[in-house]
Amino acid sequence: MNEKTTHGTVPDPSPNVLDLVAAAILREDDLRLTESLRQDGLRLSDAAHIKEILALQSKFDDQLRKAESERLDAIRANDVGAVNRAAEVAANTAGALASQTAVLAETLRTQVAATATAGTVALAAALEPIQKDISDLRRSQYEAQGQKAQVIESTTKSNNWGMWIGLGIAALALGATLILGIAGVAVALILAP
Repeated sequence: MNEKTTHGTVPDPSPNVLDLVAAAILREDDLRLTESLRQDGLRLSDAAHIKEILALQSKFDDQLRKAESERLDAIRANDVGAVNRAAEVAANTAGALASQTAVLAETLRTQVAATATAGTVALAAALEPIQKDISDLRRSQYEAQGQKAQVIESTTKSNNWGMWIGLGIAALALGATLILGIAGVAVALILAP
């Protein structure tokens, strides 16, 4: 700092003065350390060795920090590579699964269509004899009714038994027709996709 005197201003110390002051402070620190070491029973050469050891320790601490930083960077790089590889594997697996799903869906659709066609053919084959039997029953019903009507006309005696038998046969034929028709519809509903 500049101070005012009667002669003018006094300039701040020059850099040389500041260097000398810093050297003197360092020297005083060394003297204090030497005195402290002497009081502990150490010689001056031991103090030099301690300083050397501290300098080496500082140097190796720096090297250890650098090596640890490089090790962590390598681990991070390895982790990033592993994550990238896992992402690639996941993408490949997803693509393979997508194509397999499409193939399986197409196969399933084809199988369902084939099963439906086979079911329709089997139902038609199963219903054909039933429908034939119903047709035969109807024909025999009509023939029986015709024969009964002819017998009734030719017989002078009024016999209601023939009519009742004809009605019974007709009712049985009608009942059989209804049962077979309902069974056919039930089978068709069960086999329908």
